[in-house]
Amino acid sequence: METIANSINQNGCSVCAAGEENYTTFHPAHRPNTLFYQYDYRHKNGELFSTVSQTLEQCREKRDKWVQTQNYKRLFPSILKRIQENKRLTKSEMGYQIGHVEPCHIVSISWDFFLREEIVSTFNQMFGTEIK
Repeated sequence: METIANSINQNGCSVCAAGEENYTTFHPAHRPNTLFYQYDYRHKNGELFSTVSQTLEQCREKRDKWVQTQNYKRLFPSILKRIQENKRLTKSEMGYQIGHVEPCHIVSISWDFFLREEIVSTFNQMFGTEIK
């Protein structure tokens, strides 16, 4: 009986579109009774993230940390310096940075209608920071 593999690749290249995820399951030869996930995510900037884990949740946790790192690289040098110096950022500065990564994010468009805590939470989630 022939087995058809559920592949997320075509000719060895990921077929994942920007901003989307693809995954498939497999049983490795060295652990045939254990299910693993092969996971791909292509960032909006086009970079590909790939990982293998035993659960889809673990794959997504790894992806989220990787995305934060990618976003963190896009912080403006002046903002990065202020974060490193533990200086307070304004709502508009954080909203502008969020908009730099995700131009249509609601916090970046209407930052003046949100509580500071909501913007800080979004900023920290996107950039992996611990701003208060």
